[in-house]
Amino acid sequence: RNEIEVVVIAMKQLAGAARFGMLLDLLYPPECVWCQTPADLNQRLCSTCNSRFLSNYYRCQKCAAPLPRVLPNADCSRCRSAKWRFTHVVALATYRGEMRRAVIMMKRSRFEPLRRAMAELLAEQLRSEPTLPDHPPLLIPVPYHWSHAFSTATNTAELLAQGIAARIGWPIDRSAVRRSRKTSKQGMLSWAERKINVRHAFTVRAPARVRGHQVWLVDDVMTSGATTAELARQLLRAGAAVVNVAVVARGNGVR
Repeated sequence: RNEIEVVVIAMKQLAGAARFGMLLDLLYPPECVWCQTPADLNQRLCSTCNSRFLSNYYRCQKCAAPLPRVLPNADCSRCRSAKWRFTHVVALATYRGEMRRAVIMMKRSRFEPLRRAMAELLAEQLRSEPTLPDHPPLLIPVPYHWSHAFSTATNTAELLAQGIAARIGWPIDRSAVRRSRKTSKQGMLSWAERKINVRHAFTVRAPARVRGHQVWLVDDVMTSGATTAELARQLLRAGAAVVNVAVVARGNGVR
């Protein structure tokens, strides 16, 4: 009898919380985190902004770089010349215009709702990706150097990965890979220098935790591909079955 009473009390509390939530929605209707116009219940972006940040641009099917529509897109000249070890890149849109503004804003802690919205959009894209029955998915945020903790910027990659994991239930490993040395900012270097800059910059600390997995590297932007290519190389050496990349925006070196 006591167990039944506990269940009844819990159900009443949940019902009360639901009614309170409905009352708050009436008093304070949900707003889009980007344009502040009314949004549907439980939606962080309105339908217009959802389409704005989810671009069906013509892209390379391997690295997601934007391509002219006159070119075949099974891969691209950059993929072939770089011989990247990752298999596939998922990106919401190109790193231009409002998406570029959004990515820059996401690096600041006060824009957490926007970061969550992007993580949820990316999660829905990953939900439709094929999974490998014998190689379970594993989310690994691109690691920052330990000194990043003293900066004012957020750990965007890790927070995005957390949002994806919460949305679709994929496991996340924040410590299997670490950035073993501090590197120069990639955006300040030429493409050739970027590859040298990240060479041997990462260490797989726990090979057993990545072995046999379909790893998804998570980051906010991919531009030259040097960082994710180096991480993919290290993860495959450690025994990962496949390495893919999931980013909010795909840059191509041109603003």
